[in-house]
Parts: sequence; structure tokens; C-alpha cells
Amino acid sequence: MADWPKILAENGNRVWRTAYRILAHAADTQDCYQDTFLAAWKLDSNSRIDDWRPMLVCLATRKAIDRLRQRVRIGARSQPLAIELEPAAETDPASSLRMEELVDRVRQGLTELPEKQAEVVWLRLIEDLAPQEIARHLQISSGEVRVLLHRGRVRLSQHLASELSDSQEFP
Repeated sequence: MADWPKILAENGNRVWRTAYRILAHAADTQDCYQDTFLAAWKLDSNSRIDDWRPMLVCLATRKAIDRLRQRVRIGARSQPLAIELEPAAETDPASSLRMEELVDRVRQGLTELPEKQAEVVWLRLIEDLAPQEIARHLQISSGEVRVLLHRGRVRLSQHLASELSDSQEFP
């Protein structure tokens, strides 16, 4: 049986940050956090987990993207909290606003990607997990991770390009 207080202490903040970066909504993040650890607890009772960090990040990513898709499907509009990104070299308000807009567009783009593509893109580009870790925890081959990452990047780029062209048509 796993040492849950230790697992929570070592991984709780990372799980929270992962979910929050995707959702940008405190209540949804809290639900996702709980769902992630409940799913991990169930997994632990069925199998042995060797490396908790990437497994929990993968679970949190999956749960958060599912919740984000659900929010988009229902059309629920919630007031996002300020996104806490890594400290930037600039603190220019206009630059911060552009970054927030970009993150919102990336979130929207993730909801339009197939499930595994969205997970792989997030885990590799944002969470910085190695392709081998992603493959192991999503139970797919490293080759499939590379293909999903490539296709996801292309579709996300297309989404961002269309968003940019749409926003430039109407000042």
C-alpha cells in the first residue's frame, strides 16, 4: 500500500498546478485535483506504481482536459482567475494581457484536439515530461507519442492561425 501522506506532500502542488494551468478556475481545479487522487488511489489498489510524479501529472492532465471540454460543451462561462505563469522577464501589462489571451486560445485549441493528442501535447510541451514517460503512462509506444505530438502541434498551430486571422478581420 502506498504512503499517501508522502505522495500528497511530494506531488500535490504539481497536480494542482497542472490542473490549474489547463482550467484557470479554482473550483474546477479543486474537483480535478480530487478526481486525480481518487483515480490514483484506485490504480494503486489494482497495480504497483513505480513513479508517482508522471503518473499523477498524466492523470491530472486527462481529468483537466475532460473538464475543460465539458465546460466548453455546456457553454458555461466562468470568470477565470489570474493565471500564474512562470515569472516573465517583462512585467509590461500589455505583454501580460497578450500572454493571457494566448493561453486562452491554446486552451480552446486543446478542446478541439482528439483526447490523446491533447494529452500528449500538454504533457510534452507544458509539463515537460519525456516522451518515454508519456508513452509508459498512457500505455502507448514512443512512436505513437511522437506522431500524436506532431499532429497535435500542427492542428493547434492551425487553430491559433485561424484565431489570429479571425481577430485581425474585425478590429
